[in-house]
Amino acid sequence: MVPAGEALLRLKEGNKRFLKGGHSLTALDLEKMRGELASGQHPFAVIIACSDSRVPPSLIFDQDLGDLFVIRVAGNVVGPSQVASVEYAVDVLQSSLVVVVGHTGCGAIGAAVKAMMDPELHYSPSMDMLVGRISEAVEDDDAFRNATSVDEKCDIAGHANVRHAIENLISLSDIIRKAADSGNVKLVGAEYDMVTGVVEWMD
Repeated sequence: MVPAGEALLRLKEGNKRFLKGGHSLTALDLEKMRGELASGQHPFAVIIACSDSRVPPSLIFDQDLGDLFVIRVAGNVVGPSQVASVEYAVDVLQSSLVVVVGHTGCGAIGAAVKAMMDPELHYSPSMDMLVGRISEAVEDDDAFRNATSVDEKCDIAGHANVRHAIENLISLSDIIRKAADSGNVKLVGAEYDMVTGVVEWMD
């Protein structure tokens, strides 16, 4: 198992490589990797990221096949399916780091903010459920309530949503909570800047 501190360092260094163009892999490199990974996987980190096509975790962290256990869902929200996936990675695959990655300009965050500003606004039943999960993150947030612009509300909601996702992982899963309490697993929040390509890490 890769220690959580080393796993986090790998992701930080990977984002630096990404900003410089990353390392290139040939078809032969990928073929060799596929062969080596065919019998099993040992990802050192779990990434919960938005489904946005512009935020591919393996690219923005410049990692190879088999390095990351990636879970993608609009708005990087956490529900039962995401919890179960993280549990598998932590308990079975022995991943030591769980990162929830939000991003600037998130459509799901924007939709949630619009719905919070206009209680009469409704999307599809499934979309209403998703934006409801995001709304939970700021329902008691004075900074969100007092923000005067939509952009400011989206920024606050985006960060709060990442923190809320981490809280859900811990509160909804005995497996994840015990692994975190024992120090075997570290949970971290981050935000990818769509314009600069920089991943900002949250405390």
